Amino acid sequence: MDLELVDPYSSRAAAIWTDLDAPSFFTSWGWIGTWLACLPSDRRVQLLVVRERGGIVGAGCLGEHRTLRRGVVPIRSLNLNSTGVQRFDELVIEYNGLTGAEPPLLALLDQLSAMTGWDELALPGVREDSFGGIAALEGRYRLAIERRSPVYFVDLEAVRAKGYLPLLSSNTRTQVKRAQKTAGSITLEVAQDAGHAIEIYEELRALHTAGWRERGQPGAFTDPWIDRFHRRLIATRFHAGEIQLLRVRSGAVTHGCLYNFVWRGRVLQYQTGFRPSTDSRDKPGYVCHTAAIEHCAATGVGIYDFLAGDHRYKDSLSTGNAQLVWCKVQRPRWRFALEDRLVDLVRSVRNKRS
Repeated sequence: MDLELVDPYSSRAAAIWTDLDAPSFFTSWGWIGTWLACLPSDRRVQLLVVRERGGIVGAGCLGEHRTLRRGVVPIRSLNLNSTGVQRFDELVIEYNGLTGAEPPLLALLDQLSAMTGWDELALPGVREDSFGGIAALEGRYRLAIERRSPVYFVDLEAVRAKGYLPLLSSNTRTQVKRAQKTAGSITLEVAQDAGHAIEIYEELRALHTAGWRERGQPGAFTDPWIDRFHRRLIATRFHAGEIQLLRVRSGAVTHGCLYNFVWRGRVLQYQTGFRPSTDSRDKPGYVCHTAAIEHCAATGVGIYDFLAGDHRYKDSLSTGNAQLVWCKVQRPRWRFALEDRLVDLVRSVRNKRS
């Protein structure tokens, strides 16, 4: 196995990526190409190319970031298909990895260590079995797990066989039926072209932002950079069948809008905006997700994926779950020992004060 670093903004980079088999929407050129086009010029990103027997078998983007962690520990990180900067990584990549074939992690790390200087490699939103198993590092590197997150999903084959509501618990089924009765006659509007999709996105963005501001938080679309990314993604990828925008209404009242990605028989439920409600029996989210799930089942899709997040509504509305991991692989460095010592010191001082 050999590695090569390529300018990701060259025409060669797009050709390399699109010639490979992307296992997820988040590693498709639709997502990655849009991300690269929207990143500011001061965000340094390189295209990592994996070769075997002279041919290109895999690729991924590495964002480089330098920081002083804990205010004193200098760290140079490489970040897989991300930047290492919170503002730009708020997009939240999931099912992350290389496009094409993934070599064993240990072999990849050894090659990277020989060709470039770095302290840690961030792997956000990966499966634990990625790269042949992320835990198989044989003591030469340290694996720091930042968080694990369940990924809840609905098996749409089961929905087509039995219907959706019978698959849910009796309590959730009762809540959905009560919310549907409260909502009245429901219609599901599906965006038919990119312009229609942007129109629904606009309403989703407004509902989402209003809902989060009521809770004292800004929501996902406040940063103009993120809004610009999604507008470009919708405009450029809707025609490819990768973008789904849905709006659920009763008459002139919008209960909510859903922004989904579609990739190889899987609908990835990425973002939502629901009308405000103070009545606990009135659950616009349940109404909208149920309508979307039944629509997707009718179109022959295999999985409705809520994506990562340990939220009660995802658990309640799902029929199964998997797991993603956010982790960092660290090389043996004195700076990590220093960081560990600082963390222990702070913890000791806090314990003594309490």
